[in-house]
Amino acid sequence: MFPWKNIVSIDKNAPTPVYLQIVGAIIKEIMAGRLISGQKMPGTRYLSEQLDINRKTVVAAYDELMAQAWLDVTPSQGTFISQTLPIVRQRQWASGSIPSYQQLHTAAFSLSFLPSDGHQTEKKEMLRITDGSPDVRIAPMDNLYKRCREIASGRSRRQYLRYGDEQGEISLRKALAHFLHTTRGLSCSPQQLLITRGSQMGLYLIFQLLLKTGDYVIVGESSYPVANEVIRKFQGRLLTVPVDEQGLQVEVVASLCRQYPIRAMYITPHHHYPTTVTLSAERRVRLLGLAQQYRFAIVEDDYDYDFHYASSPLLPLISMDTQGVVIYIGSLTKCMAPALRNGYVVAPENVIQALTQYRKLIDRQGDLVLEKAMAAFIEAGELQRHLKKSLKIYRQRRDDFCTLLQQQLGEWIHFQVPDGGMAVWVVFASDIDLLALAKYAHTRGISLEGVQDWHRFQAIRLGFASLNAEEMQRGVEVLKEGITSFKRKLSRSA
Repeated sequence: MFPWKNIVSIDKNAPTPVYLQIVGAIIKEIMAGRLISGQKMPGTRYLSEQLDINRKTVVAAYDELMAQAWLDVTPSQGTFISQTLPIVRQRQWASGSIPSYQQLHTAAFSLSFLPSDGHQTEKKEMLRITDGSPDVRIAPMDNLYKRCREIASGRSRRQYLRYGDEQGEISLRKALAHFLHTTRGLSCSPQQLLITRGSQMGLYLIFQLLLKTGDYVIVGESSYPVANEVIRKFQGRLLTVPVDEQGLQVEVVASLCRQYPIRAMYITPHHHYPTTVTLSAERRVRLLGLAQQYRFAIVEDDYDYDFHYASSPLLPLISMDTQGVVIYIGSLTKCMAPALRNGYVVAPENVIQALTQYRKLIDRQGDLVLEKAMAAFIEAGELQRHLKKSLKIYRQRRDDFCTLLQQQLGEWIHFQVPDGGMAVWVVFASDIDLLALAKYAHTRGISLEGVQDWHRFQAIRLGFASLNAEEMQRGVEVLKEGITSFKRKLSRSA
């Protein structure tokens, strides 16, 4: 007799109904080859007695198995394992039990691309010192979502709950075109705009469109890691350029152009990521000239243009582009909150049309209700008011954070007060192990993001915008504790 009591384990306190527990156990036995095609199943009364459960529960389990074609019923003969099942050879598991799906951590097939282990999601509740994120606590999300509710419940709601324009809600593209013109001197039409779910989708689509295997792409020696990863994903070859206090060294770019057939260049000229330096006006003009001369694309990621504290910011390269060599990426994420996935790409119309075709393959369209609400939000001047408010807050936080860094860590670090953005590029003394410092901070409830990316520069990009005064104090105190602890250990070992 088949050992049903040992095979079918019933947990009446589990969230899974008992009849489905029976179904799962029987399917596992079939897949393992211990129950074979044509084998007769016990009667429902007998099995219910063996398992000490109500007969109706077993009947429900058999009905489910028959509906899924695992069991067949032959009139006057009984219930049998289906004859149409694929041949499953009997297999003996070393542990004596069949593994559940939750135990399958690795697929049985190969993968063409594996992400690095350097970007793991923080599981514990930590104080996050980001590499430069906005403070979601001051974002006017209630106002924005109020508009969403009004649109979703209004008379015209059906048009925003159906399939829409893959290029993005037209009202948002019109509002963004006007916003970019008034804030960045960029004259573009709605047809030259593609709405994306954040700037990283824009990066992915652009390099998917631009690159063929082996194409050369210029980036900074320090550069946005995600952009580098996307370029490698599409088999691009990275050529790195030094970065100084005026940004990328354009003479090195010119030299590379003479040596290699450059396909594209990725830059963050407003505040270079991660060092926060601004690409000088002279170098911008020279860079545009090189792109026009050698016919390569400049992918301009303008991730934090709206946050400049010292003086009027330099206009984006695309505002000076007269030949169509610049593809411009922007996002409302930095203005509002990371969870708000509204980004955009500005480019010549044929580029936007091609990018839209790629976008359809991975994401049919965006959230039309949210896009319509964001358009109304911008048109009403609420985005500009929020930017003005947050600019004042972040400027004060930058000043307070830099003062705190200098007072508490000044003897071990070097940094320049950034003219804008949301983070400070902090270079540490050469004898400080930044990976060890990050581990120490983690034990004290502080998450230092980006250390894996930047420790080779003996530096960390420390975001201040998302921290209030108390959080800044706590974070810097932990860093100081960690450094002084390491120093004491070094002095004892000496």
